[in-house]
Amino acid sequence: MSVDMEKLRAGYSELENEFGKEGAPIIVGIMPKFVDEALNSENKYTTTISEFLKNRATAYDFYSEEQCELFHKLEHFIVESGSAGKAAKKLGMCNSTISDIRNCKYRGDVQKFFADILSYFTLQKEKKETKIYKGTDYVPTSVSEYIYQVIRGVHIAGECEIITGDTGVGKSRTISKYASDYPENTIVVTPTYADSSVIGIMKLIASQLGIGGLNRLHDLNAAVLNRLHDGMLIIIDEAQHLKFPAIDHLRSISDIFTDKGETMGVCFVGNPSFMRHFDEKKIPVTGQVFNRANLRPYIKSTDIKLEDIKLLFPELADENRNAEIKFLYAIAQTNGEGIRRAMNFYRTAYNMDGGNVSIERLAELAQMGNLRLPNIGSLIKRLREEAAA
Repeated sequence: MSVDMEKLRAGYSELENEFGKEGAPIIVGIMPKFVDEALNSENKYTTTISEFLKNRATAYDFYSEEQCELFHKLEHFIVESGSAGKAAKKLGMCNSTISDIRNCKYRGDVQKFFADILSYFTLQKEKKETKIYKGTDYVPTSVSEYIYQVIRGVHIAGECEIITGDTGVGKSRTISKYASDYPENTIVVTPTYADSSVIGIMKLIASQLGIGGLNRLHDLNAAVLNRLHDGMLIIIDEAQHLKFPAIDHLRSISDIFTDKGETMGVCFVGNPSFMRHFDEKKIPVTGQVFNRANLRPYIKSTDIKLEDIKLLFPELADENRNAEIKFLYAIAQTNGEGIRRAMNFYRTAYNMDGGNVSIERLAELAQMGNLRLPNIGSLIKRLREEAAA
């Protein structure tokens, strides 16, 4: 059947007016480079546009007024997402479901479909209208900068090092920052107990190097060594999960490069339990690793400074909210709580009160959240008095 080209061009022009020149091809479902061809001569893309316009007009007649409003939002959501497939993924639906709705062929519960997307759009609207704490990027606190410099030294010298620290002092965030600064020659792996063996950790490293499908240690080791090169750094986060043979094997990789006159830094970062491998009774066996770690720094929660808290929460510092800063400082300095827990308390208070973080809200959360602060009652009382003064 011949297509009325004048009517087609008029219909497509309306789409461009509504969705823009970049959005119109997305909503139709064709590549932008084929638009001119489709509008100037009949071909398969002409048919695609023609069918789309016909189905779209049918849909706006087919659905109720309320459903048409949601259908219209769905169309704009498809354009914002970049394709119908990407929109479906965000909505948690099958692409075929979206297609059938748009073509008025959906055999499921249409009312439920529109109720589901209404719920999604309502939530997204609330997210935009509500002040939500999005966290901070890397902050150069005294602790994070010290860890960063230790890692940098390991990288440059090609050494082995052990960095341990209390929970939540900022180890993992610093590792992420370092890896983003030196992505070309830094490998970061985070083992769990499931990856604690030599084969487990080597599979993680192999995966970071784009190596897959190998299960024998000999094959894994050969493939990894072939891909590693001079000047690289391997950082093992959450290293306390490793068994000693895995630790020793990684140490041996560094030695292989040293023997060639090259550098391969290996940095073990974990909580203090990592050091269980190196008590006096085990040193005859584990000394090969322990002796290669020069500094072996242990970062304690009490190493966090008040100035670090001001850097982490600049809104509070700018407003001289000293009571709130001191409370978060007390959380950060408590072993088992740390900076991470302080940030979680701040985030919750921020989200609950639309961006306002008060000592009253923090105190309420602390009492509900089983916060392990010594003398918390007297601390809260004193800070409340300071805030009221």
